[in-house]
Amino acid sequence: MANDGMDVDLGDLELMVGRLDSFKTEFADLGKNTDTVADAVGRPSGRSELRSKVEEFQSGWDGNREQLSEDLDTVYQHLKDFVDTIGELDVELASDPE
Repeated sequence: MANDGMDVDLGDLELMVGRLDSFKTEFADLGKNTDTVADAVGRPSGRSELRSKVEEFQSGWDGNREQLSEDLDTVYQHLKDFVDTIGELDVELASDPE
């Protein structure tokens, strides 16, 4: 084999892990603002149909957001584990005299 190694930009992967961690936090924080939207809609012309639809949407979105948040956590953990393993392997191979 001409090239039996692996070329991985560890810096880019570490940056990706950091950005994904930030995104997970922002995504989780979205749930803190759901009541604000319904309050902003209010009851135009004394009617509550629009507010009810907004609350219905928010309720469904909360369940979906929770599942997406769990999935993001899983992707984050797998990527972080991969980056950690590659980093450890890089150090190990760099110190191997062969």
